[in-house]
Amino acid sequence: MKKHNLLKVIGITILIAVLLTWILPSTYYNYELIEDGRKMAGIFDVLSYATVTISYFGNICLYILAIGGFYGVIHNIGAYRKLLDKIVKGFKGKEYLFMGIIAVLFAVISSMTGLSIGILFLFPFVISIILLMGYDKITAIMTTAGAVIVGLIGSTYSSANINQLGTILNVKPATSIIPKLIILVIGIVLLIVNIVLYAKKHRDTKKISKDLSYIPVSEKKAKSFIPLLIVMDIMIIIMLLSFIPWADTFGIKFFSDITTKFLELKIGKFAVFGSIFGKVAAFGSWTLTELLITIVVGAGIIGLIYRVKFNEFLDNFITGAKRAIKPAVLVALIYVVLVTVTYHPILLTIFKPLIGSKFNVFTMSLVAFVSSIFNVEMAYSATAVLPYVVTVITKASVYPTIAIVWQSMYGLAMLVAPTSVILMVTLAFMHVSYTDWLKAIWKLFVGLLVILLLIPLFL
Repeated sequence: MKKHNLLKVIGITILIAVLLTWILPSTYYNYELIEDGRKMAGIFDVLSYATVTISYFGNICLYILAIGGFYGVIHNIGAYRKLLDKIVKGFKGKEYLFMGIIAVLFAVISSMTGLSIGILFLFPFVISIILLMGYDKITAIMTTAGAVIVGLIGSTYSSANINQLGTILNVKPATSIIPKLIILVIGIVLLIVNIVLYAKKHRDTKKISKDLSYIPVSEKKAKSFIPLLIVMDIMIIIMLLSFIPWADTFGIKFFSDITTKFLELKIGKFAVFGSIFGKVAAFGSWTLTELLITIVVGAGIIGLIYRVKFNEFLDNFITGAKRAIKPAVLVALIYVVLVTVTYHPILLTIFKPLIGSKFNVFTMSLVAFVSSIFNVEMAYSATAVLPYVVTVITKASVYPTIAIVWQSMYGLAMLVAPTSVILMVTLAFMHVSYTDWLKAIWKLFVGLLVILLLIPLFL
């Protein structure tokens, strides 16, 4: 891998965004289309955007560091390697089955819950298993990051779909659920086929030792992995329950009601749990901040169970967090791109002539794809363009199709964009270059693109 390849790629992306502010006038929609002339981003502007990024999106960077810290702790517990070996042995001769199961689970979870960045927590664990099976790093990245991104492409009930597309286009989450499921299923099938075809050519069990920097050394007298497995399972269950939009999508208020009662429980006039725990969000409305806390607490519980000394625990956590610094820095830089195009709204200047007054699958797909690259998150990608779209394309019957196009193209962009948090964090963790990823993934990208352009034509 070329040195600092990922940093260079993101740096070039930032430069492109800045140069566009010098070339194009600002255009944005705020109850009316406003053309505001050129608002050029200067050097000090861009540097200041880094502080804005930390202010607004620092929790994502901290979440990445927390994941690194967690694995820094369990990396030095013999039971972790014992667990990895047990799974590898259990799937011996059935490696493709394991990767297929993981791909399906990650894609469905991402599609249903929007737990895309959150599920990064499981990546080091799954990747270590795939590496121990003798497959290369890109096979592992396809199975993890690739699956989560396919879930974004075939988003069904995730919060991104509800809060952004649904609100702007006045489309309910359950609308057009069949086409969404079709996209999800086809996406998963294409992904698994590409994983198998690639993995067949990139397995060498003799070279496993070269990747042991991600995997702990075996210990003959390692303790049982059962407590570790139980704690991790509980953490995963909490993550899943906390990100499913129970109330907003399914009308289930059980978790919000029970959380309220729990926090309001009093002894006399004293709200015991509300005072001890403070404001606790109900399952269904958690953010990465709550997941970050869950990871730190989980690491602490595992440390206690395996009797890790406090100083050793801190050293291991810090060591693990240090390994995650580069991915965290990449995340911060990615959001500098978002802040730049938000403060200097030049994209609508490009998109306006493409959008026109009638819905066109191909031009709308292009607009959604490019907007997603620069705006990073669905929330910003949609709100930067769609409020204007609904003023010029007034045929409400096409809005569900626009929603499908937007969510699918957003996911597709995240498969290859240098601003894809899921992708770039995983590449950084695995020390894989951006160009190597593109060389390996282009066939899947083309296959998905064709499908995503064809399906809306039949809606």
